[in-house]
Amino acid sequence: MRLIQFLSLLSFLACNKLIEEDNMLLNYENCDFIEENIHEIDLFEGFFTLKLDYAYVPDIDLRDSLMNDYHYIKFNNKNLNGTYVIKDANVRYKVNKIEPYDSISKKEYPFSYNLVNEKACVFLDLLKSQACDC
Repeated sequence: MRLIQFLSLLSFLACNKLIEEDNMLLNYENCDFIEENIHEIDLFEGFFTLKLDYAYVPDIDLRDSLMNDYHYIKFNNKNLNGTYVIKDANVRYKVNKIEPYDSISKKEYPFSYNLVNEKACVFLDLLKSQACDC
């Protein structure tokens, strides 16, 4: 009987821990991102390209986590709510090639909004990009 009570208490504590972790993700306060200005946009060979202040080249070989290999971008536009991933970049011309990442961005892509001279937020961490707004 005591074993059943102990196991019940253990499972209750484990469930509470999971709920606390889920709430931490929903109330993420550390929204580190880089604010960028969009200078030019273009749709070329299936990629949407943006000319930003900087180029964000993926560091696939230099990072130790699959979550942080790419940079993620969100737009400061009320009509665009998705998260996009920067798949490649040209450092010389500061051109970033982006693709939709989540289901919201796949519905929005390719978008017809003029984003020139608007702001964008570049996130290094996928969790921050999903939990934070631009």
